[in-house]
Amino acid sequence: MFKKEGFGSKLRQVRKDNKLSQFDFVSQLANAHKEFTGLSQTTLSLWENGKREPSFLRRIAIARFFAEGYAMSEQEKKFVSKTKATEIGARPSFYPVSITDIVVIDYTRLSEKQTDVVSKGHEHFYNEPLAETMSAFPESYYSVSLLMNENAIVGHYIANNAGIIVSFCFIDNSVAIKMVLDLDGKFTSVVLPTRTPAIASFFQDLHFEPYPTASRVKFYKGCLRDLYNNPFFKDLLNNNADLVRFSKAQKG
Repeated sequence: MFKKEGFGSKLRQVRKDNKLSQFDFVSQLANAHKEFTGLSQTTLSLWENGKREPSFLRRIAIARFFAEGYAMSEQEKKFVSKTKATEIGARPSFYPVSITDIVVIDYTRLSEKQTDVVSKGHEHFYNEPLAETMSAFPESYYSVSLLMNENAIVGHYIANNAGIIVSFCFIDNSVAIKMVLDLDGKFTSVVLPTRTPAIASFFQDLHFEPYPTASRVKFYKGCLRDLYNNPFFKDLLNNNADLVRFSKAQKG
């Protein structure tokens, strides 16, 4: 468990336990999150020796990087109590939904019922009609991947052959993880929609670049494998929005 007191020595211990040199650790942090862009081995040495202290956001992020908890001081708890909760676009996975099948179908061949579910899900997620979102892109062939729990659709994504994902909706985070895994087997680079401003900002922090369209929905482009392997994205999929929340608070 990380905490402010003795953070540097804990960091050094965990880094070594994970067999990471200072160079490798600094490089991986910078590649995973823009908050660590420009971080030097010299600064890391100062942190580990207790001669300098990383910011609260960086302390939280480093704990998340190693998938460890962080015990907050009373002062940190007061800061946290003043930050607003961040809605990340998914229901909690208290009871993960099992996926019994993934049905892939041409968008134009969806049944009336399937079209209704997909369209309503998209509009609920992104506050924009699906047809309006799709019209922001050049006309293309789209396939729809329906994630099924028996006869119920519990998630979907709509993609063309170029990896443009015009809709990405899910009932809970366990379904989202399955969808990301499914995409990972099909595309290298993707264009993904985001539901909230906080997540849009977080995508940029994880080195995804804005992809301009005429849609009100924000899209970001990047390497899907890098995203899926990113420890901070894994943390988000595990329904932990703390880093998103604190990043937003720091940015004002």
